[in-house]
Amino acid sequence: MLVLKHLPKKVKWVLELSFPLINKLYPRETFIGGRIGYSKEEIFKWLLVKRVTNWDYRTIEDLSKISHQTFIRRNQQFEKRFIYQKFFQHLVKQAVKTGLIQGEKVAMDSSFVKTYSGKEEIGSLGFNGYKKAFGFKLHALIDTKSKFPLALIVTNGLVNDGQVAIPLLKKAKPFLKKSGYVLADKGYDDTTIVAWVMNFLKRKAGIPMRKKNKLARGKPHRYGNIFNWKLKAVGRTFKHSILKLRTEIERFFSSLKRKFFLGKELTRGIQSFTRNVYLSLISYALNQFYLVGMRSF
Repeated sequence: MLVLKHLPKKVKWVLELSFPLINKLYPRETFIGGRIGYSKEEIFKWLLVKRVTNWDYRTIEDLSKISHQTFIRRNQQFEKRFIYQKFFQHLVKQAVKTGLIQGEKVAMDSSFVKTYSGKEEIGSLGFNGYKKAFGFKLHALIDTKSKFPLALIVTNGLVNDGQVAIPLLKKAKPFLKKSGYVLADKGYDDTTIVAWVMNFLKRKAGIPMRKKNKLARGKPHRYGNIFNWKLKAVGRTFKHSILKLRTEIERFFSSLKRKFFLGKELTRGIQSFTRNVYLSLISYALNQFYLVGMRSF
C-alpha cells in the first residue's frame, strides 16, 4: 500500500467526473433491509482511479474508505452485466455527436500483450514462429485525427489480424462517414478485406501490398505480373500523405500501455484481460473528453 501526501493530477481529474449513466445501466435493486451498499457510480470512479494509477486495491481502499473486497466483487459484476462495454459504446456515440470522432480516416491494427504469469493462461496462445511468449491480442480501430477508439475485439495472441478486420469494421460502420479511408499495415493485405471496404463502406483501403518474395528484392515484378498488380490495386490508395496516418494507431497503443498500464495488471486469463482493456479504453476516452471540457457522462 502506498502512503500519499497529496493526490496526483491524474487522480484529481477522474474524481472531478460524474457518471449518472452507470446508475441507469445498473440500477439499485429493491431495498429489502440491511445496510445500503456503496454507490455504483462512486465505485466505478475509483476503479478508474486504479486504472490510471495502477495502484493496488489496498491503496484504493485507504483513499476511498471502501473495502477492496467490494471493489473486486463490483468489478466482476460490472463485467457480467456488460456495463463496461455499454459505457464504452455510449462514449463513442458521444464522441461522434460532439465531433470528436470525424470518421473520415480510420486505422486498425492489433497489439500483443504478454500474460502476467509468463505462462499459458485461459484464452492465451503464443510461441509460434513470430510470438515468443504467451499472451492476448487487442484489435482496435481508431479515428486517426483524434485517436479516439471506435471499436475493439479481444482474442488470443495467435489470431491473425486479417481474420478480425471485417468484424472490426462492421462494429465501427455506424460511426463512419460515407467516404474516406481505412488504413492498415501489410498484415491486412487481403483482396477480400479491400473489396469489403470498397463495396460496403464505399471507401478506399490504405493497405500496402506485400512483396511477392523476399528473394525478389531489387528485381522487376516484385509484386507479381502487372496484371495481378492492377487487380490487387483496385480499391486502394497509395498516397503517402494518407498512408502515413496509419502510425496514429501505434501511438494509441503506446498510450494505453504507458499511461493507462494495459498489460501491467496483476490479473490472469482472457476474461480479466478483457475487463482491463475496457477500463483502459474508457480511461483513455474520458481523458479526451476532459481535455475539451466535458465532465458528466
